[in-house]
Amino acid sequence: MSFLDQIGKSISHGVDRAKFEADKFQRTNRLQSELNDIKKRLDKTLIDMGQRAYDLHRAGQINAPTIGAMAQTVDKLRSEMVIKEEALKTVQAEVYEEPLGTITAPAQPVPIVQEAPPDTMPPPAPPPAQTVSAPLPAVTAPPAQPSPATKTCPQCHFQMPMRAVFCPNCGFRIGR
Repeated sequence: MSFLDQIGKSISHGVDRAKFEADKFQRTNRLQSELNDIKKRLDKTLIDMGQRAYDLHRAGQINAPTIGAMAQTVDKLRSEMVIKEEALKTVQAEVYEEPLGTITAPAQPVPIVQEAPPDTMPPPAPPPAQTVSAPLPAVTAPPAQPSPATKTCPQCHFQMPMRAVFCPNCGFRIGR
């Protein structure tokens, strides 16, 4: 066998191995994708089944203690979620207020700076001189907004936001 024949066989084996590995990689990815799709469908079915069991428990058609404990956990988590959503809305609605008696100059618009090569940029202009000729009038604080309306749980008398569907204290379903 000549040297060239050996090189040819070696290259042929390398090409065959590369084809095998590429085919194996493609089959592995296809099977992994199919497996992920099955897992997603399984998770969705389990979530739907859990929601159905929850609804049946609330309707009094399932009385298993473990389902009841899980339903109470779901109720409490939903109540906590409503309270956190209300707190988030309150924080998002907050507006900064200047302290009383503070004199502030009128706001200057922020100039838009464009990038340009250093040799073509003009030197920066000095800021305009500002003078305060007369004191600004005192700013009065706006009237305090009332806290969000609350309602009382008929079972444990806990105060909660009006939007709450479940009592965060005892998990009792309030409405809707």
